[in-house]
Amino acid sequence: FIAGRTQPVKIVVTEKSSEFWTGIPYGDRSGRTALLISPLKEFIPQQPERAHFIDWLNANRDRLFDRQYQQQGQLTSKWLDDNAADLARGDWDDLFIPRHTFGLYLKSRLNETIAAATAKGLIECDLITADVWDIQRDGELFLVDITTAADCARFTAKQLVLAIGSPPNLGFEQTTEDANSGLCYIDNMYEPSLDANLDRLCQALAEIPNPADRQVMIIGSNASTLDTLYSINNSLAATSLIEKFIVLSPTATFPHRINRKVPALDYTPHALVALVQTESFTSQQILEAVKRDVADATAQNINISDIYGDITKVVMQGLNLLDDAEQAQFVFRYAVEIGKFQRRAGGEYLDVVNDLVDRCKLEFIKGRFIGQLPLPTGGAGCEYLDSEHRQQQTFDRPLGAIINCAGFQDVTKSSSTLIQNLLAREICFPNQSHRGFAIDKNFKASENCYVMGPLVAGNIDGTFRIWHAESCQRILGLSKHLAEVLLSESTPVATPAIEVSEPATATLVSTI
Repeated sequence: FIAGRTQPVKIVVTEKSSEFWTGIPYGDRSGRTALLISPLKEFIPQQPERAHFIDWLNANRDRLFDRQYQQQGQLTSKWLDDNAADLARGDWDDLFIPRHTFGLYLKSRLNETIAAATAKGLIECDLITADVWDIQRDGELFLVDITTAADCARFTAKQLVLAIGSPPNLGFEQTTEDANSGLCYIDNMYEPSLDANLDRLCQALAEIPNPADRQVMIIGSNASTLDTLYSINNSLAATSLIEKFIVLSPTATFPHRINRKVPALDYTPHALVALVQTESFTSQQILEAVKRDVADATAQNINISDIYGDITKVVMQGLNLLDDAEQAQFVFRYAVEIGKFQRRAGGEYLDVVNDLVDRCKLEFIKGRFIGQLPLPTGGAGCEYLDSEHRQQQTFDRPLGAIINCAGFQDVTKSSSTLIQNLLAREICFPNQSHRGFAIDKNFKASENCYVMGPLVAGNIDGTFRIWHAESCQRILGLSKHLAEVLLSESTPVATPAIEVSEPATATLVSTI
């Protein structure tokens, strides 16, 4: 584990929910109905990780995909029927499986690994259900302040790993008038859980006497919106209550469909290829070339998802030809913009969208949400900024609910108390993209403080270039690198303590 070490590594892991190792995407907060947004072979492309997971799926198949266990809904039942043959054969690679199964696998694998390492005397691991709200330095140690269900406490750490997930979603201030409007506003569909908010939504809509007023507005058109639509439409009770969905987002489009087992196309992104053959170009010009190639492919009725690899290959070729300053601009700004033209999702999710559109049960509005608006006739609509004309507009039909699925906050404007304190105490610093913390190629934000997960996005250090870090495959790869760094830099530490009167030291992994 660590050459020459004579005592176990002391590890404290904090998690504000009662569920360790899954995070929000793969645990109870996302429920059992949510699916992977990419096929398994893309979700975990690395071996032997995918092989381990597939072995576990095969060993637990009968239990995991039992209809009663799956809390059968109309879409879950269809998924089980449509994929029955692949499930029986163990053909997992092209399936968009219920993602909570990966959470169950993670819990099993981590618990077994920790138990084995503990039995060998390699580690001592304390799991604490707590919310970390402040961290400060005290000489060579970190003082970590936590809130548990029972009390506030503090412990100390010699090394700190911040694996706190994504920044909070963009929030919209609710006035007293908004709160009294009677409209159901859900700011985060996963807090406390998607299932709990689905129950809350049904209860609120059931109290609206006029069915025409039971319209649900969803802010954003990203993966969370697809999760929400799929989960709602998996419930007959919910779908019977909803008159119509209104999706309000700057693009008013959903990701492109990932088709299963599609033959490779003979495709060339001509604008990109021509660009990278020129003597000099910029990161912005790469973005403009992607726009032209995507527009050209769309005009030819080519599914962008089917040519994702062809475009990405040339984009990376162009990135490697840029000078250092332009590579930095690519990472800080333009890569994310390019990604917006290549968003992809599975057919099961997009089938729900298409069905709703065909039945005139879903309407798109292109704009940015501003806030609720009381209507003269009663109830509440909303105001939004029109994307095309940049003018403020009014949605003047009564809404029964608004669900916020907007993107993540700028870390410099974060509502997270922990993020605010980390920046104020200069333990972490925002990177130039403001999507995450500034780190070096060893994930170090400051001395003995490391970052893992979505907050590493927006960093460049030589060939270490990360502009997106929300996918499981990316985090798996980066985590291996961080583990090697921690092992090489680890020093003996003392026993962790809670509510210390005498400072102790520990390695902290915060999985908030």
